[in-house]
Amino acid sequence: MAQTINTFDSLPNELILNALDSLPTRSLLPLAAVSRRFRGLVGRLHYYRLVEATVLQGRELILECYHPSDRLSTPSLFCKYLGTDGLAEAGEDASMEDLNQLYTRFKLFLGDENRRPRARRPTTRVIEGLEEPLTEVPSYDVNLEAGELFTQLCTITNLVKIGPKRGLFLSIDNITDGIIRVWRPWLREQAERSTTEQQQAGQRHLDDSSILWTDLSKNVGVRFRVLLKEEGQPLLLSRDEDPPVSYTLEFQELIVRTNKLLLTLETSEAQQIAHAGKAIIIASYV
Repeated sequence: MAQTINTFDSLPNELILNALDSLPTRSLLPLAAVSRRFRGLVGRLHYYRLVEATVLQGRELILECYHPSDRLSTPSLFCKYLGTDGLAEAGEDASMEDLNQLYTRFKLFLGDENRRPRARRPTTRVIEGLEEPLTEVPSYDVNLEAGELFTQLCTITNLVKIGPKRGLFLSIDNITDGIIRVWRPWLREQAERSTTEQQQAGQRHLDDSSILWTDLSKNVGVRFRVLLKEEGQPLLLSRDEDPPVSYTLEFQELIVRTNKLLLTLETSEAQQIAHAGKAIIIASYV
């Protein structure tokens, strides 16, 4: 047994890395407990896989966020990569715990078919680079009836592979499917924050109150900016009853745990390979 261990220890890191690299991340990470040397090698592979995962490898991230009654009428939101805070600083020598705490941020935007004409068609000055293109921040209106304490939003985050045409998906892999409970006090507090405070929220820690998480594990969160919609108050309302109120939620960022993104990507690729192996090709030969 001792001879076997000595033989293993004599192997170069490059050879061990090549062997470990063939394993999916779910099988790779538990091997970090084998030894200190393995922990370092597994951490190095894990780090580089996280770096590759942030570019989505030919796929796109899509968020659906809607009240249950608006499921069919609410458009999906597409995502543009903004950055992964702490990834460059972590480096390949980072601990497994630190790597699991990395989050990737995405800017949310509407697809062309759901944008206003001015935002969809750039002007001559925009094409010539004299003006910035008109940006349309996606938003969603929430309404609370008198005495209602909260509303609920269904949130579905999918990783999709776009087909030849926009809106045609070759594959769809779910990251999270959950419910966000939006409370009246939270809406009021966020709306009372100054514009500067809400803009600076994007530079704050992940525990900032502007983020609502879609799951208990905090794998996916949405950063909102809240605006009060001024509407007339009802004439008849009891003293202890909260009035009906409406707010606009502006989608600022989608925040995804980078490791969750990596695992979903690997699952998608494995399924794609499995389906390709079962494909039947029909061709005609002359």
